[in-house]
Amino acid sequence: MDAPIIPPSADTIPSSIYLELAHTLRKSLPALVTDTPEDATRWERAAIEHAASLLPVTADEANLAALYVAASAQALDCLRLARLYPNDTAVVLKCTAQSAGMMRQARSFRTALERAQIARRKRAPDANTTKRQVSAPVVDAPAKEPPPEPFRPNPIAEAERYALHHRKRAVLIRRLGHLPQKFGWLAPEVVHAIATGSTPIVRGLDEKPTRTAAVAA
Repeated sequence: MDAPIIPPSADTIPSSIYLELAHTLRKSLPALVTDTPEDATRWERAAIEHAASLLPVTADEANLAALYVAASAQALDCLRLARLYPNDTAVVLKCTAQSAGMMRQARSFRTALERAQIARRKRAPDANTTKRQVSAPVVDAPAKEPPPEPFRPNPIAEAERYALHHRKRAVLIRRLGHLPQKFGWLAPEVVHAIATGSTPIVRGLDEKPTRTAAVAA
């Protein structure tokens, strides 16, 4: 067929790969039933767009895509020829067998194309990773901040709070200078602050309460 090569309508594949598809299909497609230039152009456009929809990127992928489309077209043309002679059993069997063989070839071309595309995609990330590893600047890791110090309550404040809430116990602790065992546990520094502290609240433990205050305590 002598129809002109149709330029790519979109930037989905490189123009050189598009031309590879066109040249391969021109040599592989079956002959047209009609001979008009318009039909030839439409026939070639449809075949090339079909192969281009498989998104070949390399020349090898373009060749496999074109062969797949051409083999599929040949299989369909064999079926067309079989329908032209429905009463000739020998021709029908021969054409259908040829159609089945071409379909098997078409499937093998499609499988080979998919494997080539998968292998190419697997190679691409490795190359990009290597490039990034070579060109990436070395950045020092930020210094880790020291962990915050644990909270430690002020023993004087705790002693005053204890004296206000448990005056009788605080008076006995200050008088004895230690924590009686029956009072349970209290931080040693708080006990020391109660026994030796000099703040007004702690010193107030040394004063004898009035009768009213004693009753209230």
